[in-house]
Amino acid sequence: MQAPPDIKLQISKTSNLLIKIAAVVGAVTVLAGGYTFYINYFWKPNILVEEVDFTNGIARLRFGSKTIDLEGDATFLLGGDWGVRFGSVYNNGVIEYTRIELVRKDMVYEYIQK
Repeated sequence: MQAPPDIKLQISKTSNLLIKIAAVVGAVTVLAGGYTFYINYFWKPNILVEEVDFTNGIARLRFGSKTIDLEGDATFLLGGDWGVRFGSVYNNGVIEYTRIELVRKDMVYEYIQK
């Protein structure tokens, strides 16, 4: 029996280019997944309350270098699973805003101001 001859694999230029593109796309996907994991599980936004009017449901907040105008029942999304909103109480047919809440996945994580 003879040993099999050496087999050489030749890749065309088109296949070589597709392999390189796939490698770059895979690397970008891994980096994006890592960033998303960090934002959702380790990062927590810092919110500074500048002005609040609980009677009218209006607030001005600072998030990093951005100024956020929060109004009424709206939830302002900050990034990842995080957001900020007014907490309210339904009292005799009237909605009363009583606090500002930091929410994660639409559930109260922390009260910023009461």
